[in-house]
Amino acid sequence: MEDVRTQRPFGYWLKHIDGAIEDAMARLFAADGLSRRGWQVLNTVSYEPVTLDHVDEIMTAFRSVGEPSMRPYVDDLVRRGWAGLDADGTVALTAEGRAAHRRISEQVAVLRTRMTECLSPEEFGTLTALLQRIGDHLDTLAAEAA
Repeated sequence: MEDVRTQRPFGYWLKHIDGAIEDAMARLFAADGLSRRGWQVLNTVSYEPVTLDHVDEIMTAFRSVGEPSMRPYVDDLVRRGWAGLDADGTVALTAEGRAAHRRISEQVAVLRTRMTECLSPEEFGTLTALLQRIGDHLDTLAAEAA
């Protein structure tokens, strides 16, 4: 008899994997009181000072009707003293924010390695390329339907 899991569509596995990543990240970030989204905003701002609009643009895939902007996450970084927000809407990490980012980034790297250790580097590259291709195709279909 065939394992029922092999009969599940790929959408099931995408949701399952995303949920598992969300849970693993939540455990990792709990000590710092961060969420996965908060980490993503911290990481985005870590590269260089950026405007709030640019943060929202970069995080488009994670925005929704209920969460149209990443501004609350930026405000949280400012409250923590990890970032500054200029009058023109530019966000930049402080020295404390850069130190927190380095520390958390190291933990994230270990977790990412653990999450994909079941794949060879070639398999991981193939998987990522295939998922990107499906995403691009679905974007094309959505644009055609609009």
